[in-house]
Amino acid sequence: MDRLSVIIPSRNEELYLNKTISNVLENAKGDIEVVTILDGWQPSERIEDKRVVYIDHKESTGQRASINEGVEVSTGNYMMKLDAHCAVGPDFDRILIRDCEYDMTMIPAMFNLDILTWQPRYFDDWNYAIKKGKLNCYMFIGWKDDRMRALYYPGKLRKELHKKEKDKPIGDTMCCMGPGFFMHTDRFWELDGCDEGHGQWGQQGVEIACKAWLSGGRLVTNKDTWFAHYFRGGGVPEGHKKGFPYHIKQQAINKARDYSEDLWLNDKWPKQERSMEWLVKKFNPPTWEGWYDIPLAWNKCEGKERIEFSGKLYQHIHRMNNLPEWKGIQILKMPTDLLNYSEVIQETKPDFIVEIGTKFGGSSLFFQDMLDLVGENGKVITIDIKEQVKNKDSRIEYIIGSSLDKDVIKKVTEMTSGKRTMLIIDGNHHRKHVKWELNKYRHIVSSGCYLVIEDCFIDRGLYGPGEARDWFLKNYHGYKQSNRCQKFIVGVCMGGWLIKK
Repeated sequence: MDRLSVIIPSRNEELYLNKTISNVLENAKGDIEVVTILDGWQPSERIEDKRVVYIDHKESTGQRASINEGVEVSTGNYMMKLDAHCAVGPDFDRILIRDCEYDMTMIPAMFNLDILTWQPRYFDDWNYAIKKGKLNCYMFIGWKDDRMRALYYPGKLRKELHKKEKDKPIGDTMCCMGPGFFMHTDRFWELDGCDEGHGQWGQQGVEIACKAWLSGGRLVTNKDTWFAHYFRGGGVPEGHKKGFPYHIKQQAINKARDYSEDLWLNDKWPKQERSMEWLVKKFNPPTWEGWYDIPLAWNKCEGKERIEFSGKLYQHIHRMNNLPEWKGIQILKMPTDLLNYSEVIQETKPDFIVEIGTKFGGSSLFFQDMLDLVGENGKVITIDIKEQVKNKDSRIEYIIGSSLDKDVIKKVTEMTSGKRTMLIIDGNHHRKHVKWELNKYRHIVSSGCYLVIEDCFIDRGLYGPGEARDWFLKNYHGYKQSNRCQKFIVGVCMGGWLIKK
């Protein structure tokens, strides 16, 4: 006989936990158990019911660890994770068990919970709600503030999706929020449970979605039943606290996002049968434009006129030796690029700028002065195969040697470890050499900082560094191309301003 184990991780849920458990027991029609993890807290009352199992933690271990422990002690052949502030629809267990194929991760149609009535908000008639799309089941993995996260489709796209999907009781969805999901218990462990490498919580919906799809399975919404979740960001009735029961610092949120982006964008999950590129192309969601397409987005919208214009400026400044100077030292860069560099340094405030290609030292001196203007103790590390700087500046670390030498790489890596770091590649312009530099130095760049590849285009068009850039963006998905080069239209860094996500 089929049995469902509902796993409820909880922390500081005095007002909601017992209502959630009672609601689950009242609406279940089959054999059910509720495994409740009291993660570092104690409720004033416990529900006395043989179907309810409590696990006590003296100290909080986090939501992911609690879910994994709850499933470990559970006895059902199906599992459902549910937040401790939720309601479920009548017969929810029977419907989910009936419809869930082994390779499915299933989400009941999700509504906002009205905590005063313990019913979905704005909920009058179930069929009417489904018909009008008054549910939160249209989500995608996308980008907001340069971070990957679970997002709702915007209004127009949401209406288009609902029009296509409203008559399907079970429909594919790219992503979900994470407060409630259902699957075979064996399937949960087959997908490695909850990945505690993320930290206590965060990115749960992205993890669920990526594991479902990239393993070869599906993430689906079942509109024959529902659950409602209390979202704490809106209006809160008197006596109810705003905010999350699991307190988390921004640093921990960033850690979860960094871990998630590295895991999925670089296809590092060992059990995946599909790539992240496959998933993006399947759903074609908003905010991914240009991420996996070569030629890249800026090239599509600009055309060859921009390259020709940049080529003429390159001829005039570089070929005819009309180079800009900084404190009397020539800089082998376009004036437009120098303006962009000054703005980028002001915006991102790196601790270190690593420059590959010193030449006469004018650019490294310019970068060091820009760092001094925006903070204290900022430092330039500049690398060149030749000694050509006549008057070295004591603030700057000059390294003589190949950028691909193991000792050079080790020294730079150790100096920048744990520091906010920006990278500029402007040395040997051969395609293979730049590809090796991208491979060896990509790890030192900090999230939100720039990796700048100079000379992607010159007067002859696409150049060696540009070819290396295309290869890099196709194979290393932790970076995205910015439109920084469009501000001043031309420059030798055209198409080379990358941001680490």
